Amino acid sequence: MMVESKQKRIFFIIFYLFSAVAIFLAWSPVKSVLTDPRIDLYYSHIPIIPFISAFLLYRKRKSIFSETDPAVLPGALLSVAGLGLYLFANLPKIETSHSGSLMVFSAILFWSGAYLGLFGSKSLKRGLFPVLFLLLAVPVPAPIMDRVVLLIAGASVYVTGELFSFLQVPFIREGVTFYLPAYTLVVGPECAGWRSSLALIILSLLAGHLFLKRLSNKILLVAVSIPVIIIKNAVRIVLLYYIAYYLDERFMESGFLHRSVGYFMFGLVLLFMGFLLWSLEKKEAPGQANLKS
Repeated sequence: MMVESKQKRIFFIIFYLFSAVAIFLAWSPVKSVLTDPRIDLYYSHIPIIPFISAFLLYRKRKSIFSETDPAVLPGALLSVAGLGLYLFANLPKIETSHSGSLMVFSAILFWSGAYLGLFGSKSLKRGLFPVLFLLLAVPVPAPIMDRVVLLIAGASVYVTGELFSFLQVPFIREGVTFYLPAYTLVVGPECAGWRSSLALIILSLLAGHLFLKRLSNKILLVAVSIPVIIIKNAVRIVLLYYIAYYLDERFMESGFLHRSVGYFMFGLVLLFMGFLLWSLEKKEAPGQANLKS
């Protein structure tokens, strides 16, 4: 037992060293996207992702690392593949927008190889969610992110139009522009609320992992968050118009008053998603009780 415990401590020290190397490999591309004012909006979540993954692994460390069966060769091959991809990503012919994504992904691949090599496939399977969660730290190329944000904004524009029609507010719509009584609203990409949208998706992933057992319920929780994001954006736009029209036009201007409506809507969305999570968890409880009996 003492020999096994000593061996495990050595493995963890080696694993920490590999983790430090992985951080070093990912540092430059992550720093690059976070300091670029044109695209930092898309990637502000990246620094927190490794800490969440580390917390999830630490939280279940006794069960995840209770039985280890080192798979040295497969792990070494995976780490070498990660290093190879990292070198490939640094070639001059690779587009800058793609090289950062490849470099961070290769660092995660390198780290995953160390995990597999030192602790084995069973341990990796038990800690699969924190490992896969790390993929959220990979900066998706900006051109792809632009399309995603435009898609969310476009869906938000459509739902906004439907809400104005339902509320019998007269308007003329030209693309993303609404001509309304007293105001002209332009629904730009920033109205997609990307940061709050991504935060909601990440929170849904984490909540599903921590509180739900059934995979179908976890998928449902995340899937519901997507239309909720679009509806939240549309309601926020309509609410801003009503507040500006009837109360204070400063709500239409960028600033705290404008953002405060977004904070309010995000709070309501969190309450709704929390209620959905509670409902799904409660629905699972009878089945778990039957299994125990």
